Amino acid sequence: MGLSVVEGRLSDRYNHFEEYDFMSCQATETRLMGVVALKVTWRGREKTRARYYQVIHLDYSEYGIDEYLEFECIPGTESYKDNKENMNYHWEHFTGVMGGQVVNIPPSVMLRLIESAVPLAGKDVDREYDDIQNEMFREYALMRLEMMMDRLADDCVTSRLSEPEAAMRAVCEKRLGTCAVINYFIMRMVDRDFEAASLLSTLSMEELRSCELSEKGIQTLVRSSISKSDPVTDPPADGSSHPYRCRITTLGRNGYYHATFVIYLDGDYRSRDSQVTQIDIGSVLKLSEYESAVQVARKEYLTVIQCPDDVINGFDGRYIAPLAGVDPVMVPNGWLYTIYKRDNSHVNKTEYRLGDDVYGYALLDIGGELVLMSNDMTSISMLDNAAMMSVYAPYLKVVGRYLIETPVFHTLCHTHGALFEDLIEPAH
Repeated sequence: MGLSVVEGRLSDRYNHFEEYDFMSCQATETRLMGVVALKVTWRGREKTRARYYQVIHLDYSEYGIDEYLEFECIPGTESYKDNKENMNYHWEHFTGVMGGQVVNIPPSVMLRLIESAVPLAGKDVDREYDDIQNEMFREYALMRLEMMMDRLADDCVTSRLSEPEAAMRAVCEKRLGTCAVINYFIMRMVDRDFEAASLLSTLSMEELRSCELSEKGIQTLVRSSISKSDPVTDPPADGSSHPYRCRITTLGRNGYYHATFVIYLDGDYRSRDSQVTQIDIGSVLKLSEYESAVQVARKEYLTVIQCPDDVINGFDGRYIAPLAGVDPVMVPNGWLYTIYKRDNSHVNKTEYRLGDDVYGYALLDIGGELVLMSNDMTSISMLDNAAMMSVYAPYLKVVGRYLIETPVFHTLCHTHGALFEDLIEPAH
């Protein structure tokens, strides 16, 4: 008699989905940013109060599947509370960082979104950063997703019930303003995500792929500046589209690039959900280190607060309103809180910068300082007021408030033991 291996419930190869029925899927409306987060909920067949959750982060640029987690939550078990809390933590982290609205989508749309990302999770995809651990993770995620797809196929649910374009549109922002259309289109083009770019354009896939903006490989849009032009200065080929002049800075594997071009939309500045009808490239140039530093430099507004040891040792961000719900991340010089905005309205602006989705930062450094930073004067004032009206206020001493033209906050976070005053020179 032959022997066979029976996988236990704790094994990665145990098919939990056979014990559950699909219940719902939530998704972030962030496909135009090149990513989508999914939370899939399954209901127990026999134990109807039992839930099985999947939290998935899809990347449509290089990695396909950035994160994949599963949580079994059965009321009455020892692991129920911890698993539920961990699931909620990861889901709230994704949705908080990404800024998009959360919508419910049918399983066929979910499958189409996953299947569109799966090819990018293959071993033969060229990636800037990768290692053996990441490869093993993607193999695990693909195996578990295949089990899920087989389970849904048993209920006759497949991706064929949803067209690729319709699936993408289900997780895209609606009613986009003119600047949002332009900025999202540029983001998808320089990221070589032509399928998503095509949602915002009447150009053919061949025209998108041959555009000079995409010739430098996968890039990140760091900065863009948009201004209205006129049909006399920049006449449209179709005789009716509206021209907009753009200047952008992007970051690729080999450094920073600067490009100038004219984009044409079929709607005017007040229109919603316009489409790109034409793009005329002026120049695409690689920047020197000095030029790139000038392009990406930003003013920093900082408040430096001295904290006694007992405050540092027992510090809890929940007692400073903007930090409530924000989990600190350890950096070489302490604990960093990153406070994100609740939406992606920063994309619909004539001046866009990478990082404008961040409201502000708070660094509790190991030298005994609480350093608040924002690139926006109003935001730093709000952070400052919140700290000085918190329960910690009687124990805090403001050392100074600063406007720095040359960024220092990142250096402060990553220089072990440094104090703010170590990184600035006093005025003479």
